[in-house]
Amino acid sequence: MSLLRLVDMQLLVLQPTPFCNIDCAYCYLPQRNDRRRMSRETLEAIGHRIVSGPMYRDQTTIVWHAGEPLVVPPDWYRDAVDILEAASGRTITHQSFQTNATLINDAWLDHLASPGVSVGVSLDGPQDLHDLNRRDRRGRGTWRSTMNGIDRLNARGIPFHVIAVITRTSLDRPREVAQALVAAGPTSIGLNLEEIDGVNDVSSLLECDAQDRVRRFLDGFLDVLDATPDAPKLREADALRNLLGTMKSGRGARSQENTPGAIVSVDVQGDISTYSPELLGVEAPQFNGFKFGNVHDIRDLSDVFLSRAFLNTHRQIAAGVAKCARSCAHFPLCGGGAPSNKFGETGRLDSTETAFCRLSVKTVLDHLADRFAVPATEGTSR
Repeated sequence: MSLLRLVDMQLLVLQPTPFCNIDCAYCYLPQRNDRRRMSRETLEAIGHRIVSGPMYRDQTTIVWHAGEPLVVPPDWYRDAVDILEAASGRTITHQSFQTNATLINDAWLDHLASPGVSVGVSLDGPQDLHDLNRRDRRGRGTWRSTMNGIDRLNARGIPFHVIAVITRTSLDRPREVAQALVAAGPTSIGLNLEEIDGVNDVSSLLECDAQDRVRRFLDGFLDVLDATPDAPKLREADALRNLLGTMKSGRGARSQENTPGAIVSVDVQGDISTYSPELLGVEAPQFNGFKFGNVHDIRDLSDVFLSRAFLNTHRQIAAGVAKCARSCAHFPLCGGGAPSNKFGETGRLDSTETAFCRLSVKTVLDHLADRFAVPATEGTSR
C-alpha cells in the first residue's frame, strides 16, 4: 500500500442518479437516461466501508454529481446524509452540488442554504451561447430556466460559483461571455475549455489556431473583470497563484486526478473508482471500465487498491506521469495531467501531452502568468 502513496481523500463523488433532465451537446456522462437512484443499502455500505475509514477526513467534501443531482428531491439528500452518518459514526460536514439550476425551487433553496452545503451552477454565458449546447430533451435552450434558478439563489442570498464551458464559438466573444457571467452574481467563475472526455469524443477547439484564440479570449475576459468593481474571482487565476506559492515552497503540484485516493467515486449501484471521476463507466474492458470494486463486496477501501484492475490502471497512469515529469517544463504546475483526458484523446493512460493540456494548462497558465508578470515556468525546464 505504501508504494501507491495514498493520500487523504479530498473528494468523495457520489452518484445519486445517472439521470439528467437536459441533454448538453458536450456531456461526458454515458448513462444520462438512466433514472435509477442510489439505494439505502448502497448508502449504508458507503458509510460502513468508505466514510468510516481512515482516508475519509473531516475536510473531505461529498460531491453529489454524475447526473443532474437536483432531479432527486432534497428530502432524499437529508435522508442520505442521515444514513451515511449513522453507518459511519461520523458527521458529514461538507457537501457540494453542481447543477444546471433549472430545477431550483423553494424546497431546494432551503436545502442549499444549509450549513456546509455549497453550490455551483453551469452557465455558458449569454443566452445564444448557452442555448447553443445546453438544451433540454426537446431541443430547447435552457438559459431562461437556468437564469430563473440563479435569480432565486441571489434573492435568497445563497452564494454560488459558476462554471462555463468555452467552445470555439465562445472564443470570439470574450467580453460578452464575461459580462453575462459577472451579471449572474457568482462568487467565482471557472472556465472549462471544451474537452474530449468520457463519451464526448469531439471538441470544437481542436484547430491549429486555438492557442492564439484562447489567449485573445483571456485578454478580453480579464479586461471585463478588471473593469468591474468587486468582480468575481477567476478560478484559473487563483489556481496559478496557489501553484506558484507551492513551487516557491519547494513542492510541485500534485494532481487530484492522477493521485490514487485523492478522489474516490461511487456510482449509483456502488461501483468504486478513483482518479478522474469521468473515467467511471467509460468503455474500457482492459481496465474493467475503471471499476475497482463495489461497496457491497469489499471489506474497506484497501480491497479496492489491491484489485487487479486498479493495479493495472495505476501502473499505466504512473508511467504517464513519470514521462510528463521527464519531458515537460510545466510538470510542476500540473503534476502530470488528468488520466481521463489522456485516455479520451489517445486511448492510453501512459501518454503525455494532450490537446486539453496544451490549451487548459500550458496556454492558460502561461498567458495568465504573462499578464500578471510572474514567471510561470521559471526554473522548471528539464
